Amino acid sequence: MLGRRQYGQGMAAGKETKSVRRAGARAVSIEPNAKIANALAESSWAEADEALAEALVEFAALKRALGDEPGRRASDALDMLAQALSRAKRRRGLSLFGEIGEESPFDEHMHELSGAPGAERVRIVREGAMRGREVLIRAVVAPARRAAKKRAPR
Repeated sequence: MLGRRQYGQGMAAGKETKSVRRAGARAVSIEPNAKIANALAESSWAEADEALAEALVEFAALKRALGDEPGRRASDALDMLAQALSRAKRRRGLSLFGEIGEESPFDEHMHELSGAPGAERVRIVREGAMRGREVLIRAVVAPARRAAKKRAPR
């Protein structure tokens, strides 16, 4: 068997690729397997990040819905879960964006519009999640209500 060192191959970095020679056969490189493994690993992490992003968004909604209603044990359990999700979020470089009730211009890349299409200004209904600048979960938004016009007194 022949071996050579490969660098810059992601998860395969530092591993040797091998050529295998069988009787009457030519040498076959195993290097493409490392590339496939790297692509599969990257895909798996992307799916895991998206699942974690969904959990973060849903947890934020759950925490708001429960508020201070649950008993002390449930509140402590929620706090522990919040800490665990926060650690996972930080380790994977994820963040939530959009403050509930906040108004902003509609951005089709960051917002998922529920309601009348074509709104220029929207109100955040549910947070979104992103990794760096990549939006994983778009924030759910609704058309912003227009402020009522004040009438001059007669």
